[in-house]
Amino acid sequence: MGPKDRLKRQAAKIISRATDVPESDIMPHLEKPPENIDSDLSFPAFALVKKLKKEPQKIAGMIAAGRPSGLVKEIRAAGPYANFYADRGKLGQAILEQVLKEREKYGSGKPKKEKILVEHTSANPDGPLHLGHFRNSVLGDSIARILSFSGYSVKTDFFVNDTGRQIAIAVLERRRRRSRPEGKGDHWVARLYIRGNRELERNPDIEKDISGLITGNERGDDAVFREFSLIVDRCLEGHRETLERLGIRHDSFTKESMFIRNGSMKKLLNRIRKLPEGRHEKERLWLDLKRFGIEREFTLTREDGTSIYPARDMAYHQYKFGKADINVNIIGTDQKFYFKQLKSALSLLYPEKVEKYPIVFYEFLLLPEGSMSTRAGKFVAVDDVLDRALKAASGIVKEKMPEYSDSVRDKISEMVAVGALKYAMIKVDPQKTYAFSVEDTLRLEGNNAPYLQYTHARACSILRKSGFKSGRFDASRLGEDRENALIEAIMDFPAVVSDSARDFRPNYLANYAYMLATRFNDFYNNVRVLQAADPGARKARLALVKAFQITIKNCLFLLGIKAPERM
Repeated sequence: MGPKDRLKRQAAKIISRATDVPESDIMPHLEKPPENIDSDLSFPAFALVKKLKKEPQKIAGMIAAGRPSGLVKEIRAAGPYANFYADRGKLGQAILEQVLKEREKYGSGKPKKEKILVEHTSANPDGPLHLGHFRNSVLGDSIARILSFSGYSVKTDFFVNDTGRQIAIAVLERRRRRSRPEGKGDHWVARLYIRGNRELERNPDIEKDISGLITGNERGDDAVFREFSLIVDRCLEGHRETLERLGIRHDSFTKESMFIRNGSMKKLLNRIRKLPEGRHEKERLWLDLKRFGIEREFTLTREDGTSIYPARDMAYHQYKFGKADINVNIIGTDQKFYFKQLKSALSLLYPEKVEKYPIVFYEFLLLPEGSMSTRAGKFVAVDDVLDRALKAASGIVKEKMPEYSDSVRDKISEMVAVGALKYAMIKVDPQKTYAFSVEDTLRLEGNNAPYLQYTHARACSILRKSGFKSGRFDASRLGEDRENALIEAIMDFPAVVSDSARDFRPNYLANYAYMLATRFNDFYNNVRVLQAADPGARKARLALVKAFQITIKNCLFLLGIKAPERM
């Protein structure tokens, strides 16, 4: 139990003694007061009016008359509220000792039984990852990190649409041009796909060839399957390479063709055919979802009996549901209606699993280049944005850090460039649009990753210069308002992690990190640390700097951002 929880429990015990109400009934009502109230905890006496049959002001007075103990130093009544004030020295000591002891585990949760599978990115293998995919990947990776840090057993998966029409177009174009793989695989596939679509516009008659490839692949033609696999595997190699640059890895890549070839999709369709909501006309199969308020048919197979994406997606979900207790999916907001259909359809077969299937929808970025389309060749590849950001970061690092060697500057530049881009994807609520600019993300001031990374490096520099080693310190020497504000921010970290895991919102942590860094800089710019006249105060302040450094590093890790020790 952390100091924050101990303070809350000790306050609940005091209230219980004063009112004879069980602590378990009191705990849910203890709350952090508004910013204009200077107490650490507040209890609204309204909560006990029915039980005690007294006016709330009298109840608050009864509580305030109780004897402070443990971390509680003082209790004051303010109208219908009882406000609790912590013993700053004891609380600060407990918090800093906890952080310095737990280090990289500070803020983490206890191990939990539930297994979670997070599906993210899942880009079509028809070209390189673009900025639309980028926000998905960064959100998914951060959410998986947060859930794992919170104690869950977490795996990540990338669902590969390897049997779709776009692959057939690329296969046909490769045949026509007798093209061999060249360059980065995903960019090679994009060239085939774009040229194939242009050829289709010029010559619509090749539509029958595309349909023939789709049918042949689904009906087990091994030669066609190998052609599809060549295109898909080359594209995925490129995707993996890009994600590796971002520090993002998937535990598995699941191809939808698996469910066609192993027969599981066919078995699932047979089950659906027998449902009361199942409808079919010859070979075409669909679901009637009117009972869910959905008028549109949820079509699963074409008239020739070949499947379309929803059928394969349902088979994939059947597979996913068997892999984890909870499934999480990161999806663009343009897919909301499709997922309403999909979850309704799945609830006919797996109602209990659908209840544990949160979808994290995100809005797309606002780009100066406008909307993106791989088919039309209009997209902003993540590779290109990374290269552009790295070039810009290298210029900044070279200017700001001329004393470092080229190899050190290169490492810092990469950390800054990748961190800046990822933070830009995370800091805004996923359901809000975001106007993206590479240049804005690289600023060393304001709510940007380089500012957070620089602040972490600044703390590391202070600790290096001081020769800091963990040892005894007295937190009661930390009486400045800025010191207390920083300790409070550090204390809040576990709760922010918990809230982020509960709501699947990494932006909570991003904005917390900015607040934490701002408080640290305010503290360091106004309070003497290395030059402190009092050795006891110097020791305690260095312990505070170390606790901050651990906390900001843990926070950046959960956002998927590296924390350089020199900048």
